[in-house]
Amino acid sequence: MERHSIEAELRTETGKGAARKIRRNGLIPGVVYGRGNDPRSIKLDPQNIEKLLQSNAIFDLTFVGEDGEGEDDEAVVIIKDYQKDVIKQNLLHVDFQFISMDEKITVSVPMHLEGDAVGVRDGGVLQQLLREIEIDALPAEIPEEITIDISELEVGQSLSVVDLDLPEGIDLVTDSDEVIVTVVTPTELIEEEVEEEEDEFLEPEVIGEEEEGEEGTEGKEEEEEPKDWE
Repeated sequence: MERHSIEAELRTETGKGAARKIRRNGLIPGVVYGRGNDPRSIKLDPQNIEKLLQSNAIFDLTFVGEDGEGEDDEAVVIIKDYQKDVIKQNLLHVDFQFISMDEKITVSVPMHLEGDAVGVRDGGVLQQLLREIEIDALPAEIPEEITIDISELEVGQSLSVVDLDLPEGIDLVTDSDEVIVTVVTPTELIEEEVEEEEDEFLEPEVIGEEEEGEEGTEGKEEEEEPKDWE
């Protein structure tokens, strides 16, 4: 697994206003937590991590005192979560998790299909139902991806999580019965699409509909305003 060194400046100001100010200065707010440590609010350059958001990369993170006044300490972390702007897709916030190199952690790893299925050459359609699996592993032993050979997969056959050949020391978290990939006939695929369309257009039954002329507003609680993160 890749390992990178980055710096992050500690911050004391939190909230939406502080977060907007941080972003105007070209940085993003973040937090580091986990393993019984007190959460630490930080800000950092998004360019240092944007290309590694989905890679399970390990970071040697150096905490720098607020306003650059001296270095504090270091920690080993991974990216646990992040938020992006829905429209512009620029990074807005990142969560890091403290880890130890000698303790297993739970992560999601992408699936990679290898080979050309026999069933596809015979006229079937390949469907990948699972694109990543969860595993427990030591940080240094986390694979970049899990490969499964589909070359002998015939029409009507499927491969499930239980069929994976995982490296030694890696424990499976995802249910072993979950199907990863299957080859179906074009007829089966059409039937599935028709069923989905029918479900989509089913009009839900309205329970407790008000009688005509009744406003039905008495005693109605106000909707709670959605809570926004910083």
